[in-house]
Amino acid sequence: MLKTLSRFSRFRAVSLIASCFGLAVLVNNASAQFGVSPSQTSTFFDDFRSRSNQMQKGGAGVRTGDVVYDYESGTYVGTEEEGQARPEDLLRQSREIAQPAVRSGSAAFAARSVGDYTNYSGQYSAPTGFFAPTYTSDPFLSGKRNVKLGPVNIGLGLYQAFEYNSNVNRSNVNPISDVISTTMLSIDANYRITQNNVLSLTTAIGFDHYFDHPELAPYGNGNYILNVLPGSTLAFDVKAGPLYFTFYDRVSVRPAVNNAFTLNNQSIFGVFQNDAGFAMNWAINSAWSLALNFNNSISRALQGNFSQYDRMMNTIQGTLTYSPQGTWSTGIEGGVSLLKYDQPILNDGTLANVGLFFRTPLGRTTFLRIAAGAQLFNFDTSTVGPPLGPGDNTDLNDFYFNFSISNQINNRVSHSLTLGHESALNLASNFITADFINYGISVITSKGGRLSLTGYFERAEPSSFNPLFPGAQQDLIQYGFDLYYNHQLTSKIRMGAGYHFGITDSEAANGDFDQHAFNLDFTAMLTQKASINLGYRYFLTNTYNNNQDFDQHRFILGLNYNF
Repeated sequence: MLKTLSRFSRFRAVSLIASCFGLAVLVNNASAQFGVSPSQTSTFFDDFRSRSNQMQKGGAGVRTGDVVYDYESGTYVGTEEEGQARPEDLLRQSREIAQPAVRSGSAAFAARSVGDYTNYSGQYSAPTGFFAPTYTSDPFLSGKRNVKLGPVNIGLGLYQAFEYNSNVNRSNVNPISDVISTTMLSIDANYRITQNNVLSLTTAIGFDHYFDHPELAPYGNGNYILNVLPGSTLAFDVKAGPLYFTFYDRVSVRPAVNNAFTLNNQSIFGVFQNDAGFAMNWAINSAWSLALNFNNSISRALQGNFSQYDRMMNTIQGTLTYSPQGTWSTGIEGGVSLLKYDQPILNDGTLANVGLFFRTPLGRTTFLRIAAGAQLFNFDTSTVGPPLGPGDNTDLNDFYFNFSISNQINNRVSHSLTLGHESALNLASNFITADFINYGISVITSKGGRLSLTGYFERAEPSSFNPLFPGAQQDLIQYGFDLYYNHQLTSKIRMGAGYHFGITDSEAANGDFDQHAFNLDFTAMLTQKASINLGYRYFLTNTYNNNQDFDQHRFILGLNYNF
């Protein structure tokens, strides 16, 4: 989905610490299994604390304290409202071409997050926090409202796109083209019942329509494919003295993949996920705070032949934080998840993690976070063996660590680094263990010119491999980089160009391939409420020792409108 222009205006400058915090939230957000992987636990509580701070200030957003790109000055400046051109947004733009999507030819799936439906399984960090949709139809809405109905503030944005895809089925022998319509409505509404009680709804909901080949749709009948983007949330926020609560229900309906190592289009299926729960943040005193989250997660495949992935998971997570000076902080983090599948093909289990964390600013322009501990996974004995199931009886007793550092070098250059080792649920074995590295740098090259370069490395090892099981996975290494240049020609016109290169080196027979991708974007504001997007995507995939090579052209025309 194409990004659009943001309204750029001058904002007063703030400390560069704010920008480092914004980048820290991004680099901490390493993709993995929500409720199971420690990196996701820390990400959730970072997002939750940010939400509670924002709510107490009277807004309804989930992020605060960022910097944005100001076109007139050609630098990053501070703002108390959200903008589209923050440093982390520039990194996201450069990484978007590698984001796996149902109609995208990208194969840059993260093996460590293939079993997680909370967000898309990309190599880089999740695009947004837990309480915000993965995409919005128009970034103008971020932190703003354009409709007021009595006491209810509402932001509405409509996105309508038409895409020509030359190879929807990603085939080298019989490519099938189609025209696909995408309609998406973004809603960001809040009702402040009292000073300390806020009801909010944030969602991006819509549908796709395949004009010529509805049978190639990932789920449904192909005529109208429902999409409810991850992060769509109905929430009720309550503050009672030192206690802050959020009661939430988070829903998504979207495509997912059942195998991070294949190029076969049949590995894509539709999934419905509902996350209902409540989170609490207790400021015990000026130095100590306790945060807890309980979540009931239900996942359902939308096709019967993928029902072996249907599951329910109950999770409780917590962090106890000590911050005597309000700058650096340390504490204990952990969580326990009870996993139950509807069918016995995959194993039920109890999954736990516990560890210590430390985070601190280093001077005025650098933010550091490090966490380490233990993961313990105990699965039931397998009752279904190959060829019907993986027959995995492996438990986990392993360490984890996550390290992230972000640095705002000056008002034109920022960069971030994340690396870690942890385990998560898998769809072809009990779990998968991965070592990963993400790096990104964003540079303002000139007035209106912004360059982002990001790279990734992942080494993943499934808990078991049985060649008699058709869906068995083997060890693999994936690495690549993304380059994106964005130029703001005027305050109302933007152009961008990007390139992605990725390699997958697998021990599986015929599992090695590399991929090149190119993209071009043009965005222009037509009026104060409307903008138009033109986009082109090209993917070239080269496989070794098999006939799965394919290329794909995508032409996209999109229109955004604010009501």
